[in-house]
Amino acid sequence: MEARAIQTALRGALHAPSAHNAQPWRLIDRGGDEFVLRYAFADRLLADPDDRDGMMAMGGFYETLSLSAAHVGLRTRFEPIMATHANGIDVGVVYFAQREEPESELASSVARRQCNRNAYSPLPLPAALCRALEDLGNLLLRPSRIAGLVALASVMAWKDRRFVSDLRQWTRFDDHSPDGMTVDCLRLSAIDQLALKAALRLGSLPAGMARVYAQRDVRLTHASGAMAVLTTESREPLALFDCGRRLIRSWTLINHLGYSWHPMSIVIDQATVGELSEMIDGHDPVAIYRVGYTASPAAWSKRRDLSAVLVAQADHQPLDTM
Repeated sequence: MEARAIQTALRGALHAPSAHNAQPWRLIDRGGDEFVLRYAFADRLLADPDDRDGMMAMGGFYETLSLSAAHVGLRTRFEPIMATHANGIDVGVVYFAQREEPESELASSVARRQCNRNAYSPLPLPAALCRALEDLGNLLLRPSRIAGLVALASVMAWKDRRFVSDLRQWTRFDDHSPDGMTVDCLRLSAIDQLALKAALRLGSLPAGMARVYAQRDVRLTHASGAMAVLTTESREPLALFDCGRRLIRSWTLINHLGYSWHPMSIVIDQATVGELSEMIDGHDPVAIYRVGYTASPAAWSKRRDLSAVLVAQADHQPLDTM
């Protein structure tokens, strides 16, 4: 098999999204066409104690890798491991082989998958897009129905020291850092940056200030065609891994059809997740995001180089299994 094609697929996978752009994935090269996929604890978020975001990011990475491989004439196979290491969890082994089936539309579009934090048109989404998202396990809600919950979750988040600590660790006040959230992607003006720096210095905000900071999330929620909620039947690691795969397919499809998306994860990360579950008839929500149309461009978030993600085989030493 051509090594160049595998390297191209691996570099394409680096474009995968993760909470706070922490990029918690590592690849252990076992030689030839095999790589171990590891969830690195070094990039673990304080506000993700049950590793929901981490395991979904791993699934998102693998799905991006699978689609990127298909685009260069390869296919992938995933064999779960779930082995705990001192530095993380080895999720599974990825195998490459030549692809025989035709390339999918998503494979040709995955490189264009991009988060867009601008305001969207409030017009309803096309019926075909709604059906496709529902087939991937998403429930669609009117933005007005969820706006109050977003406001409450945002206030809770700004009062949550874990959330603010994660922001402090992963916010980059530049437009070129290879990880974290840069100010161009966050769409922060000079005044916005001063306000954010003040909030980060405080560590958490009093209720009044938190309500003021929350208004940006509320405005963006209203400026959406729909709010999509991805659900799961289980929060076992492999189920969350599959949720990450479905989320990538959802987001790639949205961009493929000319629409945009933007996560509103605070609703899931805070105690408001219970109210959201009640709102969707008891289903278990693991991701929530805005969907809609905008002609406004968005900045591309930066990524680490492949050399920063590849780990030497000698470091692959499992301590126990989950």
